Formats: sequence, structure tokens, C-alpha cells
Amino acid sequence: MGQEINVQHFLKEQSRIIEMLAADHLPLCKILERLTETIAVVFPDVRATITEYNGKLHSLENPIGPRFPRAYLENMDGLMVGPNSGSCGTSAYINKLVAVENAKKDPLWEQYHDLAEKYDIKGCWSLPIVSANEELFGTLAFYPNEYRKPTEEEIQIAEQFSQLAAVIINKKQSEEALQLANRVIENSPAVIFRWSADQGWPIDYVSNNVKQFGYTSDWFIKEQIDFSMIVHPKDLPRIEAEVNDYLSRGVNKYKQEYRLITADGQIRWIDDRTTVTRNEDGEISYIEGVLIDITDRKEAEQKVFYLANNDPLTGIPNRRYFKQKLEKELVRIKDSKEKIAVLYVDCDNFKKINDDLGHDAGDDFLLHLAKRLRNCLRKEDTIARIGGDEFNVLLTNVEDEDDVLKVAERLDRASSKPWEISGKIYHVTLSIGVAIAPDDGEDVDDLIRKADRALYKAKESGKNRLMWYVSKMSI
Repeated sequence: MGQEINVQHFLKEQSRIIEMLAADHLPLCKILERLTETIAVVFPDVRATITEYNGKLHSLENPIGPRFPRAYLENMDGLMVGPNSGSCGTSAYINKLVAVENAKKDPLWEQYHDLAEKYDIKGCWSLPIVSANEELFGTLAFYPNEYRKPTEEEIQIAEQFSQLAAVIINKKQSEEALQLANRVIENSPAVIFRWSADQGWPIDYVSNNVKQFGYTSDWFIKEQIDFSMIVHPKDLPRIEAEVNDYLSRGVNKYKQEYRLITADGQIRWIDDRTTVTRNEDGEISYIEGVLIDITDRKEAEQKVFYLANNDPLTGIPNRRYFKQKLEKELVRIKDSKEKIAVLYVDCDNFKKINDDLGHDAGDDFLLHLAKRLRNCLRKEDTIARIGGDEFNVLLTNVEDEDDVLKVAERLDRASSKPWEISGKIYHVTLSIGVAIAPDDGEDVDDLIRKADRALYKAKESGKNRLMWYVSKMSI
């Protein structure tokens, strides 16, 4: 190269470049520009360029070379990787050093002889820039001011520069990928929590977009807040049991839905997609949850469920819900001695209210009647509006005939209290038909039909009375 290689200067500049890597604000191109300048200092009679490999197009792009005319660099941009494609394209293709002594005559430069003449390119030695896992990043090319090939010592130093370039590119690309991932996370609705499997699930990382719940990531870390502390207390036992079951069975990916308490005390529904990371011995290193607020969806689901299972006028369950509940109860009592009762209830004088006052007043009456009847029942019993002024009642844990009679009496007293509607007083009575399971059957529709038949007999017998599907309960 005409001058002795300044190895000490190379080592000093190498340290400075590594320090530059720690400066996250510097873009990759600036650090690589500094690398090419360092090459010129270490090799005073050499200029250098660095290109970036485009795997999709199989080409070398975005050349960096501060000591070259911009026009030359533009001609290099898009150089195809392949045989006989100059020093750089060929080097990237064979993944080895390609040292051309005379670029104006060498066959590898046949397509670029005019370019070499125009910019007085003499020799060109190119090395592939390759990561530790054999990923091609680009090329590093050396252009001597004389027609010659490199010495063994020059090749060794050039290879060190190539390795340093690979370290630089790998680190900056990893940082940029991480920064991009962080930006995606921070601008997405998904909040990431990472916690240990210890009691209470201590947190060691939270993405900054946890602010959507009113918290800051620093608060969790500085105050050593456990994840369990923000889970709704009514949901915590359930999800703890689920997690313990998953972990005991070695399940490493699972999904849960539960409620979180926000910083201002609001309740939000969460979809948590959890991943368990284990070490080589199978021990849990940490647990990471990706949490998405699904409150709107849950509220919509609850609204749909309510409309599908409740009477829109009175707000109590409808026929659909009643039949589903009766089906579950029949399954529950199967093979046991427990009995349940199905009551079919009809309002005897409702038609008079409708005829006298109109349907709006009739609807108002039914709304209040439903509340009175519901208040007569135990929490575990069910009342549903079947249609018009008809209701079904499901009584569980029926031990004898008196259990049903007591409820019927309460229902009758509640309905027979005088009603004042639009300034007029009305007296309303109930007729009730009863069927017992399993005595009268174990089929949902059959039991309701038998209770309805008993109701019909009660109406035929003068109204305001209770009739069994059979003359006496067989209890």
C-alpha cells in the first residue's frame, strides 16, 4: 500500500467506533461512514465503501463512501449479486475475498470497465460482511491508489474491519428492531406484563402503554406491585386456580379472561394471552402476559345475552331462559331424591285493566306485578314471563306439598293487594297450575305442558286457585 499499516491507530479507532455503538441516537449510516474514514487513516493509500445487501432483490444497495464522488456511488447502487459482477457482487456471491488488481482490465469488471476508467478505479478488494450466524449483511470494499493486490497483513486487517462492520450492523439492526417493536407495543392496545411465578406474581416489566389503565410502568417496579393486586378480587381465586392447573401440567401457553381494577377504581375486562418461559431444566424463568381491554366486547356480549334471555317489558327472565334453567335443574337432580316444582301462573282479571285503561297502563301493571312476584321467591328460585299475563316459576329443593303451597300463597297475597291505576282501584287474583319433577316427568316441555294443563283446570274451576297436575303430590 506504499506505507506501513498503522495498527495502533486501527485499535484506537476500533475502540472509538465501539463507543459510538453505545450512542443510540446515531444512525447506522453515520457509524459506517466513520468506519470507512478509519480505514483511510489506517490505510493512507486506500479508500473504502460499504454496501447493504437486499435479500429480496439479491442486490447491493445504499453504498457508503465519503471519499468517492456521489455519481460513482449512485452507479454502484443496485449492483446485482452474482458471478462476474465486479469485486463486490462476486464477493457477496461466493462469500469470500475477491481481490482485483486492475479493475480496468479484469474480467470480473467487464461490465464496469467504463466506470473504472471514468473514476480512475485501479484495484478493488472486496470482502463480504457476514454475521456470526452466516447472514449476509453487505460488502466492504478497499480501493488502493495503485494497481496491486493486498498483502497477507493487509488481508488480516481488512478481515478485522469486515468483522467490526458485521458487529456494528448486527447491533444497530437489533436495536432498531427492538425500538420498532417497542413503538408497535406502545402504540397498540396490548399491554405487556412480565411477572414471576412466585406468590402474588411479582412484576418485573410493564410496557409504557399501561397508562391506558391509569398506571405508570415505573409505579409497578418502584413500588414492587404484584400483578395479583390489580386483579378483581372476585376473579382472583378463579384465575389463580386456573394458572396453578396450567403450570402443574406444564402448559406454556394459555388464555384467560378476567377483570382488572384501574388506578381510578374502574373495572375493565381483560383478554390475557399468557406465555410461560422455562429454562433448560424446565423451571419457570418468567411469565409474560399480553393484555387487551375487551370491556366493550364484554358489555356487548352481556347486552346480547340479556336481550336473548330476558323479557324486554319486565326485565325478568323469558321463556328461553326458563327452559334452559329447568333443563339444568333436571340434570342436576337426576339420580337423586330431590324434587322441583314448575308453576304456571296466570293473572285472572288482567283483561279488564287493558280494556279499561289501554295497553300502556296494562304494561305498567305487568311491570309492577313481575316485581311483586319476584320478591315472593327465594334467590335460588326462578320466575319468567312467558307471554301476556302468564308466568312460569321454578322452585328447587321441594320437600313436600306445603313448600309449594306456601309459595303459592305468597304469590297470591302479593297480587291481590289493591292496585291503583289511573285513579281507579283494581283487585287481581292468580290461577296456578303445578307439575312436579320427577313425579310428573323429566322432560322440560312435558313438565311445562302439564303445569299448563293444571292451570287450565284451575281456571275452569272458578279461577283464583291452585291445581296440581295430579290430585295429590306423591311425596
